[in-house]
Parts: sequence; C-alpha cells; structure tokens
Amino acid sequence: MADGQISKSRVERLNEKYIETIRHSSSEKVGICETCGQPFEQVWRPNQKQYTAFKTCGLCRALNARGEMKTVLTYTPHPKQQIMHDSPARFKVLSCGIRFGKDRFSIMAGIMRFGDMLCEERGDDMVPGVLWWIIAPSMRIARQNWRELRAYLPREWVVNVSFSNLTVETINGGIIEVHSADDPESLVAVPLDIVTITEASRIKDLETVWDNIEGRLNSPGRGPGGNGGIGIINSSPKGRNYFYKMYCWGQKNHSDYDPLWESWIFETWDNPYMAVRGNQVQKNGKTYRENLQRRMSKRKYEQDYLGRFLAEANSMFPEFEKNCIVKPPDSLSDIEYRKFIKDWEAVDPYETYTIGYDPAKLVDRAIITIRNSKGKVAKVIVMQGKGWDAQWDEVAFYSKLYNYAVVNFGKTGLGETIDSQLQKRGIPTNPINEQGRNKERLVENYAHLVEQAIPKYLYNDEVIFEHNDYEYKTNKNGNMVYANASNDGHDDIVSGGYFAFADFDIIEETLPWTGLIGGVKSKENRRRVS
Repeated sequence: MADGQISKSRVERLNEKYIETIRHSSSEKVGICETCGQPFEQVWRPNQKQYTAFKTCGLCRALNARGEMKTVLTYTPHPKQQIMHDSPARFKVLSCGIRFGKDRFSIMAGIMRFGDMLCEERGDDMVPGVLWWIIAPSMRIARQNWRELRAYLPREWVVNVSFSNLTVETINGGIIEVHSADDPESLVAVPLDIVTITEASRIKDLETVWDNIEGRLNSPGRGPGGNGGIGIINSSPKGRNYFYKMYCWGQKNHSDYDPLWESWIFETWDNPYMAVRGNQVQKNGKTYRENLQRRMSKRKYEQDYLGRFLAEANSMFPEFEKNCIVKPPDSLSDIEYRKFIKDWEAVDPYETYTIGYDPAKLVDRAIITIRNSKGKVAKVIVMQGKGWDAQWDEVAFYSKLYNYAVVNFGKTGLGETIDSQLQKRGIPTNPINEQGRNKERLVENYAHLVEQAIPKYLYNDEVIFEHNDYEYKTNKNGNMVYANASNDGHDDIVSGGYFAFADFDIIEETLPWTGLIGGVKSKENRRRVS
C-alpha cells in the first residue's frame, strides 16, 4: 500500500463504483442526494411524461418535513403581515387594499401551517395525511394563486405535481389542491386541514361555499394537533356582502363576534414598499397617492386602496362614522382613557337629558340611548335577554340618574303597559307610534340630524356597524321600508337613536343684524343735522 493511501472497506468501494455507474447513466432516472450523497431513483410522471428532478432523496425530504432538517422559506413578512402571523385565531379574515400583500401572506401562512402538520404523527386512517384547499372565485384568479404556491412551496416537500388539476402531492401523504368556487356544491365530501379563500368578496355564493367548507374543517383529527381545520379568508372589499359578515365575526365589539375568529383592515399603504411609492412626487408636483385619488372616485379609492367596507348606495347613514363618532386620542394612557370615558358619561346637573328606549322581548335586545340637549349621547346600553320588569327597572334607574330624563319609547302592542309601568316607577314618558309612515318620519328626522353631525357617539364598533348597515328600500307602493343590511337582523341601536332624537330641537343660531334703521326724524334733529 502506497504511503498516504487510506484503506477503504469493501462496502465503500462498491458504493463508489455504484455512484460512478449512476453518473454515467441517464440522469433522468437516478440522482445523487445533495444532502446525504446517496443515490436515489427519480419518479416517473405519466401525465408530464418525464421523471422528477429532485435534488434530495426521499428520506432526506421526509426528515426535512418532520422538522429534523430545517427548511428556509425565502419570505420576510412586513410588520402588518407579522401581526396576522402572530395571531392565534383559528380563522383569519383580511380586508386589504390592492398590493398590500394579502395573497403572499395567505400562501406563506398556509405553507407554514401545512409543514407543521406534515411533521405530526398521524394515523394510517388519515387519508390524505394533510389536505389544504386554496379556493378562488374563478379559474383565472385560481391560477394566480397556483403560481404563487409553486414559487414558494419548498421543492424538497414535493413528490408529484399535476398541472392540469392544479394539485401538488407532498411527502408524508400531503395534498394541496387549487379550486374555483364556480360550483359551490362541488366543494364537499372531504376532510380539510386548511382552507385559503382568496378574493372572497368576489365569490357569488360565498355563504354556501363557507357552509360547505366549515363542516369539512370540523372533521375528526384535522387541523393543527387535531383540534380542527383552520381558515384564511382574504379579499379587497366589495360593498357589504357576506364577506363583510365574516369580517364582523372577527371584531370583538360586534354583536356577532366569535372568539375563534380575528379580522383586520389594512390599506395599500400599510405595505412599506407601497408606502414609499405612494409618497413619491410625480412630475405634476403631487405624490403618486394624491394622483390616484384625483383620477378615481372617492368610493372606489376607499374600497380598492384603503380596504374599507362602504355602505351601499341606499345606505341611510353613509356619513355616520365621519359625522357622529368621537374617538378618544390614541395617545391616552389606560388611566387617561378610563377618565375620558368617565367624563363623557358623567351627569351634568344643569343639563336636560332624553332617553330613547327600544323595548324588546326576552329573546331580543332592548336598547337604552341617553342624549343631552346638545345631541351628545352619554351612554348606549344593550339589555341583552332581560325580561320586561328588569328592563323597566333599568330604564327607571338611568332616567333618575340623568336628571329624570323623559323616556321616548316605541308604542308597540305593550305600549300602554310600558307607559303605566314606567310612570309607576316615577318616570316621565313619551310613547311614540312607529307604525306605518311614522317610522319613516322618525328615521328621516334622525338621518337629517346625522347629516348635520348633531348626534355625537363615543367610538363603539357595534354602534358604527349598525348605522353603516341600515339601509332603505322602496316597496311596491313607493314607500320606504327599512332593514338591516348585515343579514343579522339587528337594528336596535338605530331604533334607540331615532327614539332619543325624535323630539330634538335644532337650536337656530342668531345671525348678526345687517339692515338699516329707518324712521322719521324729529324737527329738533332735522335742525341739528342741517
């Protein structure tokens, strides 16, 4: 044996010979793993009529998926995207301006959670091992998400790809499928771990789509740790359709809030890249953002670039939030914020208050709205599920607290009973008939006051939601009919508002006198002037 020559085992020498043979054979059929250096066979794809082109063997890919090897994703979320990544919510709803990065977030969040579930020890009865659906309104939009998925899904996870069916098969039995929502009834019959719905507001029958999907996500053993499948729903808004309803489920101050959900509104300019571009000064001396606003309607700009849910054209209070909501300064500390609320609700002993009371049965919500003579709404109280006596006691308590405020209330079938019960408690009352055209007059009077920015409510999401959703329709007789556009049936806060302001008197400002005083001068004055 020559000096410096290292003795090799028989196995090592055979392996080298095998590898050398492979290198001189067809590279389509076999490969050398870049991680462990061992030879492995590529997989034949009948649909593409070619072999796979993996750079690592199946064992290394499996180890990678189980977390024993680290996969580095080429993705750095910007700060607003990171907020959503950090949320523990099972269902996430994103209403975003265009180019915010909602699709990138949705795909990357899906890849991360999909990879986590590939690493879980799941039984043989879980077929497929992990299933992720990406759903879009149309195949055109679906293919955009397909391209995004292929660009960022780690190659070492992939076992097979079907370009015709937009399907990826992964190691450990995972499957990712991209679907169109053209036929909602086709989105059934499979247990799901993840669903990503993109441009949800553009899906024609989103309610049916979600009803079908939610049941699939609740299949036994699915989702992270087997605790239920997860959902990511994104879109730029389009009015106040079912996507808006889903957004409301993630808002803590909304009556339909579900703690499993969280939702956000982000502007195009919340993306740092777009913020820089938006502030670039153009040749006309205005910024890119200013030029955008100039060349499109206000409604389209707010919807497409600010991600806002805009009231429909028949909204009764389209400017409510702008005109009537007072928001505490963001700079306040917790102590200062509590003091701000306390001062807002404090009783002024020299003020005259009025209460709007919308009576309701035990299963419904009853509302108390308290305003002063200038239109400031001191409090809005939701009496959820209280019986009649409990409601009347609470109305009486607040009436006495706020200087024996007169109570305007809806004169329903129990009108006389309510009147007598409140008077029995020593409370001044004003029963109001809201049947037929009377309700139309009440709503129109209230809408007129809102237009003049007279009612002032302290910031409250539920108050804003109900006013934004309240719309009018015209029946066959040409009369206005009012309804709540959010499909949840709640318009109680609006009713409390129009009762509270039913007899509001607008104080006319005294205008300065600009005329001339005329008259007959006395003889003495005439002589004095001459």
